[in-house]
Amino acid sequence: MSASRFIASKLAGGDGRLSRTSNTIAWVSVALSVAIMIVAIAVVAGFKQEIRSRVTGFMGSVLLVQPGQGPINEQYPFSEQLSYREAVLSAPGVTGFDGVAWRSGLVKTDDNIDGLYFKGVDSLYDFSFFRDCLVEGELPDYHGRISNDILLSRPVAQKLGFHVGDDVVVYFIGDEVKVRKFRLSGLYEAGLEEIDARMAVADRRQVQRLNGWEKDEVSCIEIRIAPGASIEKMTDRVEEVIFANYEDDDASLFVTHVKKLYGHLFDWLALLDFNVLMILALMVVVAGFNMISAILIILFEKISTIGLLKALGMTSREVSKVFLLRAGALVGKGMLWGNVIGIAVCLVQKYTRLVKLNPANYFVNAVPIHLTLSQLLILNITAAILLMLIISLSTRFISRISPDRTMRVE
Repeated sequence: MSASRFIASKLAGGDGRLSRTSNTIAWVSVALSVAIMIVAIAVVAGFKQEIRSRVTGFMGSVLLVQPGQGPINEQYPFSEQLSYREAVLSAPGVTGFDGVAWRSGLVKTDDNIDGLYFKGVDSLYDFSFFRDCLVEGELPDYHGRISNDILLSRPVAQKLGFHVGDDVVVYFIGDEVKVRKFRLSGLYEAGLEEIDARMAVADRRQVQRLNGWEKDEVSCIEIRIAPGASIEKMTDRVEEVIFANYEDDDASLFVTHVKKLYGHLFDWLALLDFNVLMILALMVVVAGFNMISAILIILFEKISTIGLLKALGMTSREVSKVFLLRAGALVGKGMLWGNVIGIAVCLVQKYTRLVKLNPANYFVNAVPIHLTLSQLLILNITAAILLMLIISLSTRFISRISPDRTMRVE
């Protein structure tokens, strides 16, 4: 054991009442600051994961659309028979390539009327998102004959008074009014009011028939990517693959992504990032201030000891190391308890969803939590380094202490 470490351990056992109180305040403030930082990071990461997974689950991440048109396109179809389909599907990070047909319609009951977009999908469509969001009934089966089964969101069904198994009469307005009767097979709830209030799922063949399209004509292509993959980078990758494999017979399509369609949601998430940075900075400053106060109290109480150590030949740097080791022990204790508290709070919220939210304002019905080991490591390492840098400023006071004056202090 080095001399500095040995002396630091002895100082820890001999702190005065004032320094013991300040030490407790210091490590408790570090613990609370670290716990708050962990919860803040987990909540923002949870919002990002939840909102992204729900938006991309319904609309896909990368979209191929007609130039000048959005994905919800009822007038300008194109053939989904594209020469680069397999090349895109084989690109790293791509998990799905689905042609989708859209049609708007009016759902009318005796007491209410509501406009919806009907998303037509085929039997190969990945229903995993709707399976996770399904709250009642069952998923429609679009294999075999053309199906009349549809999915509605629970808020829309409650508003219109529908239950699973009911007939839903829909009016499609165009050059002529077309009326279709569907069967409500299930209810989903994505937790995003903008999606839940506007969109239903139907058999793509029904939508194509309503639009007067051929069986291979679609409104857009939804390309799904691996969770966590960058949407912007995957959009660029898809563009490169299409450029390299494009043939003259292919439809001229524009590549876009879901962030452009729901920019307000992702802008809101970016604003949360800024807020979290402010919280992290504030917590580090608060913890650092309390740690500096604790170290300064210890320095003033041990000022004669500092003078003695200097008189015995220790340099200011070596003496500073003694008190930095003492401060490091306090920081370590505080960070340990902060991690325990922060992780415990996150686990309770994740598995009990105790804190609820209004989906109309926050897009989800409970505070989401997403915490990874890498996030914890980065947070703890960064916080520890910053705190020790802040504390090291207070130990510079030691270099100004003169042994011949301080050894006379009782």
